[in-house]
Amino acid sequence: MSLTMAEFNRRPETNNLFEGTSDEVIEVVLRIKDDFSQQYNNNESNLIKFEQVLNQITIGNVVCLFQKQKEFIGKDKFTNAITKHSTHKIIIPIGNETAIEGTLALYQDEYSYRVVKLKQVKLFNEPVKNTIKRNCKLTFRAFNDYRGFVSSEKFKELFDQIENLQIPIVDINKDKDRQIWEKYVVALKKLVKQKEQVWKIQNIKMPYAETRQGETERANYIDIFINETELREQLENDILELFNENELEDYGVSENKAFIEFKSYRELGQEELNQLKELGDELFYELSINSPFHTISGRIEFKYSDNVSKEDIYSEIQNKLQSEYELEASISNNGYIDLNENDIPHLQKIVSDHYSHILSIHKDNVVHLKVGFSSGNELQKLKQTIKEKLNSEGLDRAAVSLTQDNKYLLVEVGAFVPRNKFDSDDLSFVESVSRFQPTKPIKTKPIDGIELVGNTYQIKNASKDQVENAMALLQQNFSGVSFRRLPTQYFFKANEKVNPEMLRNFKTKTDLQGKTEFVLASSTLKVSAESKTDYDNQLNRINNLVPTATIEKKEFNPTFKILFSTDVESKREHIVNKIQNEIRKEIGKSVDFDAVKNHTRILFSYQFKTDDEREKFKQAVNKTCSVHRQFLNYSFENPLGRTTYELFKNETLELEKEKEVRRNISQATFIYLTPEQRQSLSEKIEQFGEEAIFKEGILIGKLIRKEKDKLKFKITDAFDEIINGRFEDRIELSELKKGFIKPIFPGELTNIGRMIRAMKKVTEPNTRNGFPVNQNLPNFLFDPNEARQSSTDLEEEKQKVIENLNEPLLKDQPKQLEAVAKTLLAKDLALIQGPPGTGKTTVIAEIIWQTLSRDPKAKLLITSQTNLAVDNALERIKGKKLVRPIRVGNIDKFEDEGKVYSNDRIKSWIQAKTGSKEETQNYDNAVCQWIENVKEKCSKEEKYAKAVSKWKKGLDEKDVLIKSTFSTAYYEYVNVFAATCSECGSRNFSDTYQMTFNQNSERKSEPEFDLVIMDEASKATPPELVLPLTLGKKVVIIGDHKQLPPMIDEKEFGEALEAVGAKKLIEDWTKDDYKVSQFEKLFKNAPKNFVASLDTQFRMHEQIMNCISEFYSDQEELENGLICGIKGEMNIPDFNVKPSRWHGLSSVPFIEPKHHAIWVNVETPEDKVGTSYENEGEIKAIQTILRALTKAEGFEQYQKHFKKDEDKEIGIITYYMPQMQSIRKAMYPQFTKNEWRNFEQHKFKNEFQIPFRINTVDRFQGMERNIIIVSTVRSNKQYKEERGKKIPIDNNKYPFALGFARELQRINVGFSRAKRLLIVVGNEKHFSHKPEYQQAIQKMHRIDIAQIQNLIK
Repeated sequence: MSLTMAEFNRRPETNNLFEGTSDEVIEVVLRIKDDFSQQYNNNESNLIKFEQVLNQITIGNVVCLFQKQKEFIGKDKFTNAITKHSTHKIIIPIGNETAIEGTLALYQDEYSYRVVKLKQVKLFNEPVKNTIKRNCKLTFRAFNDYRGFVSSEKFKELFDQIENLQIPIVDINKDKDRQIWEKYVVALKKLVKQKEQVWKIQNIKMPYAETRQGETERANYIDIFINETELREQLENDILELFNENELEDYGVSENKAFIEFKSYRELGQEELNQLKELGDELFYELSINSPFHTISGRIEFKYSDNVSKEDIYSEIQNKLQSEYELEASISNNGYIDLNENDIPHLQKIVSDHYSHILSIHKDNVVHLKVGFSSGNELQKLKQTIKEKLNSEGLDRAAVSLTQDNKYLLVEVGAFVPRNKFDSDDLSFVESVSRFQPTKPIKTKPIDGIELVGNTYQIKNASKDQVENAMALLQQNFSGVSFRRLPTQYFFKANEKVNPEMLRNFKTKTDLQGKTEFVLASSTLKVSAESKTDYDNQLNRINNLVPTATIEKKEFNPTFKILFSTDVESKREHIVNKIQNEIRKEIGKSVDFDAVKNHTRILFSYQFKTDDEREKFKQAVNKTCSVHRQFLNYSFENPLGRTTYELFKNETLELEKEKEVRRNISQATFIYLTPEQRQSLSEKIEQFGEEAIFKEGILIGKLIRKEKDKLKFKITDAFDEIINGRFEDRIELSELKKGFIKPIFPGELTNIGRMIRAMKKVTEPNTRNGFPVNQNLPNFLFDPNEARQSSTDLEEEKQKVIENLNEPLLKDQPKQLEAVAKTLLAKDLALIQGPPGTGKTTVIAEIIWQTLSRDPKAKLLITSQTNLAVDNALERIKGKKLVRPIRVGNIDKFEDEGKVYSNDRIKSWIQAKTGSKEETQNYDNAVCQWIENVKEKCSKEEKYAKAVSKWKKGLDEKDVLIKSTFSTAYYEYVNVFAATCSECGSRNFSDTYQMTFNQNSERKSEPEFDLVIMDEASKATPPELVLPLTLGKKVVIIGDHKQLPPMIDEKEFGEALEAVGAKKLIEDWTKDDYKVSQFEKLFKNAPKNFVASLDTQFRMHEQIMNCISEFYSDQEELENGLICGIKGEMNIPDFNVKPSRWHGLSSVPFIEPKHHAIWVNVETPEDKVGTSYENEGEIKAIQTILRALTKAEGFEQYQKHFKKDEDKEIGIITYYMPQMQSIRKAMYPQFTKNEWRNFEQHKFKNEFQIPFRINTVDRFQGMERNIIIVSTVRSNKQYKEERGKKIPIDNNKYPFALGFARELQRINVGFSRAKRLLIVVGNEKHFSHKPEYQQAIQKMHRIDIAQIQNLIK
């Protein structure tokens, strides 16, 4: 039967059961297809069969809720035209928190609905906004069933009313958010799978045993050598995955270096930079400290430096000579003009009038003459020698003669003579001639490829095959005629050997300054004469001086040459040097210049850091080159420049970054594949892509070290067996070398797999994907209005809490009490906002206490994104009655508070031998603490003294029986699990749960908790939230959207969704959308019944609190703003008083005990470092402040009082990574790499001998320290580099000039970490541009850094 509103409504019950409905009943006809019933029943999510549904909703009247949905757009199947249909949602309650929900479209008769979709909804919640509620009579009909059908105007009116509604925005966002985050986690898996490579084994050595440092037993190891070329190819592929290939000019990976060069200026975002570093780390490449470097390149080219450009000028001159003087003249490529000497003045006139800036006329009176000398090794003398040599070799029929011009020696012989035959006789081969003559007279004719000389055919320098081919060709052309081959003619010339002494003597005798010059290298005589007579006189003079020389005959004929101003290389070089010096002088930095083609072109390249540097360089080039614009042009390859990132191979990266590398290496597990398995893997990947499941291969073991191409593994027994096992099972090393190794990322993939499975329980809950413990989670996680609400009176619940308080302070804290009460009342969800220091952990502890005191068998889960937040919560419940926590996860990442409850530590302690080192190392655990508590509470009565003493002795010894007894009892009563979000889906978590809660059960069950408490939720994305939340019957989500939001990289997020074709889902997202956490969405949209905001803070002095209170002034939940809960005791001058925030420091005018928030004004300019910033002046100011602080009256007593390092530590927070790194270097300038790796052991080694905690604001959330110094970095002045000097310029583009400080959340976290003293270092004028900051600064004690400098002097 149908139900009343009170039976299904999640809102608190009212007396009017049908509130919002009308007595009028409207008949609604729902038309369905013939097979609709079968389709509905086939949906496994529909647990109630369709026939049962009909019985419940068609008998009598039912309450129906209607909403407008998005318009359906489709195509007409006959006309293919676009069609649009209105769609409505109908919700029909049918049982306890259950309803039938359908999507309806107006049927073609316009008086009934067509049912598009119908499904059962569990844990239904009544929508309030944009909803019409009506009493209806429902009738189901087939499409064509009109028997007794009557059109209803009331239905038409109802339809029109629904059409006038707004589509529920929350529904649109809810569905969209579901899709976005579901697709995102699937995309992450795809991206991780793409990282997996297969590497060919190059060599493999026999296993060997050794005992490594820190290990007690010997283990087997193996060295496997891989082809590092494949690793480099992997890095290249990863680079292409990270960046768009179209934006890359070049990239490459060599053995020692990798680089990425962008086509244009490109600054990587922090997330891209981190990804690039991670890619390099995986293959042991480190990002160069000089990266990125930006380069702007270009060229300076001289005009008219080539023949093509000169031809235009030559052509103009020729045209002017012809048109103005009717003179025809030709000009050669090298500028010589064919013009009579008498006409030269006309040419000079044209050049003077039009080209004087680039041309001049040069008269060339120099004649170049070759000079020969008698060699002393004449051919005539060689003739007889060669004849005798041939005769001695049996070639006595050979004829030896000289050619008519006496230039060559001719050998005619019917045998082959090699080319080098007479090298020893100073003869060089010139050519050979093979001759063919007919045996009878014929009429000769030309034949292609054969030369005809008289009646003889011949070919030169022919091979044996060419000779045979020539004979065959002749036979073809002269049928019936035979040819005989005449002796081959070989021509040789004498190697002229001129005595160098002869050349030198000739030069000495004949050179006459200004007249003649002999060039030894070319045996050329240069004669410069004024006239023909002068020319003849010079030649006669030389012939008389050296009659044995043979001088080339040439007539004297002076020429005229058109000379360009830049034809002379020395002049071009002079201009280039001048330009280089001017540019360097202008910018004050080095520029690379490279002259090519004899200084006709100069390539330049300049490295810059900032946009201003680049623009200054361009201006310098323009200014300097413009002076010479008549001679040259200049251009830039890319006006914005190019950016290059370099990574260098570091073979000792394992040692230098031991912890990081160990973590990276441990992410990958290596398996061995045979060639057949490798082929099988390829086939599966080709068939199934990223979804391919491959379970073959043998686990090699743990990768211990990588040295170049050698991988050292600690091998598994299975892998050892295939090498050293029985002969028939063994695989020889020679066979193993044919195989492959494959890294897989089980940790990362497992984590993503957990998120995918958890997300599917929320986005697609069914029997295949599973369901969350609370089956209403899929609804309220994206729309808090879907959460069920209690009808119990809140004040009544508060009273119940007060009667059983574990935290007495809550009695006087209405907001904290309200948060606890609302959580206890909530059926599905509670949301708590906890501003800084407002006692979130206190509220968490009370919620746990109240829950367990009401139900001692309840199971609770404390979770958060970070280990720090989880352990902070555990610290608050330490030693509480009823509470038995267990901490799950990697103990190395726990805080000390969490390590006490570590499951691994307790197990290790139980298994350790009594008195062993391992037992001592794991002694500080929850079970041991319980034993110590038992000892303390033992009876002190004398009559029991003997028994108690014996009992205490046994407890002190903690033998196997005591360990077993107490640990078993502890685990039996464990009721609080604590783990990070990602750990909640791990096998370790599941196994610990089974061991704790289902130890005696054979059936394994999914972890299930009565309450899940999630802290610091404002930093979590839905995939991170969803995993632990699926485990809870009820969830309480705690966060503060006024603090840091989730860290989502826009580019990575977009690329991930693009990888699965879902990027359109975020096309309309703005930067602000990325900063809105799911917690904020839930908090702002949830009913007030289960939302609470804490308003009383107990961490900081009121002065510090007042600096952040303005950030919360817009919240209606905090009607009284932030309240200081320690106001009455905060100024008590006694460190032993817990609420006191007195520091007792005095150094007037810098600080007095009454000052708890100080603004130190520092106006030094900021400096851009890549895309980030630093401020050197603020670093020096921090050092000055610390000197003043440590010398202040009361500082020594302050330090001596505190015992814990944490209380002594001074926290230094900044908003930029380069600033943090620079502060660390300034505080610890002498630190070695080893000291940085083990910082906690060496943190007192500084000028002040006090410990520091120096970090960015993101890493400080959740922490607190007595004294905090904040470096704001940004300033209203910014350094710009000019001529090697840093020049401060204005930085006043507000609000952008504030940088990260535009976001209140970051400043809020930074300012709110201090308990006793907050010191902010920054530019007051700059930060006062934001009203909230101006008001915060006004509430601080303000002082200029110069005053503090004077103080310490």
